[in-house]
Amino acid sequence: MKICHAPRYQGRLTIAERLEVLRSNGWKPATADEVAAMCADDDSVAVIGIPRHLLKRWWELAESDQVSTGFEGFAREIAEYFEYKNWFALPANLLMEVVAASGDKHDNELVPSDRMRFANGVGRALAWINLSDENASIALEAERMRIRIILEPGEGLMVPVSGVRWNQSTLGNSELAVTLLIGSLSTD
Repeated sequence: MKICHAPRYQGRLTIAERLEVLRSNGWKPATADEVAAMCADDDSVAVIGIPRHLLKRWWELAESDQVSTGFEGFAREIAEYFEYKNWFALPANLLMEVVAASGDKHDNELVPSDRMRFANGVGRALAWINLSDENASIALEAERMRIRIILEPGEGLMVPVSGVRWNQSTLGNSELAVTLLIGSLSTD
């Protein structure tokens, strides 16, 4: 599995600062050799980020009683931003959902991104965005190891068509990981 920043995105953290590996004594920073083996210019898993105003818009919706009516407009703005960045072609059956996980979830079972259960059926995850107001992470299975990628608020990951095994997780004392799932429903 290769990890890089998406074209036209440079986060505050370097890839080396983001990567942790699950060892027998817990999550530890990746070694220089592990980082070198996982970092690449070709995009397999790419770190992305949305502008602060979109993250702020999400929290304004979440704190209002208009989430159900306002989410469609928020999702449209996210899709327009992805089109502007030219990160991937948005499918006709695009869907977006917000999920929240409480507690420290990084050791939970990883699920396949290409056969993922959404509220409207089974589909494929294309990207995840950390909507929390604190750092969170996405745990992934990489060959014979489990890694996690630390994401600041508003940052996320795009995943390849072939899919990966993943799970969201909180960091430190954070009690809630709020994640925007971006995907497409299967047509079969």
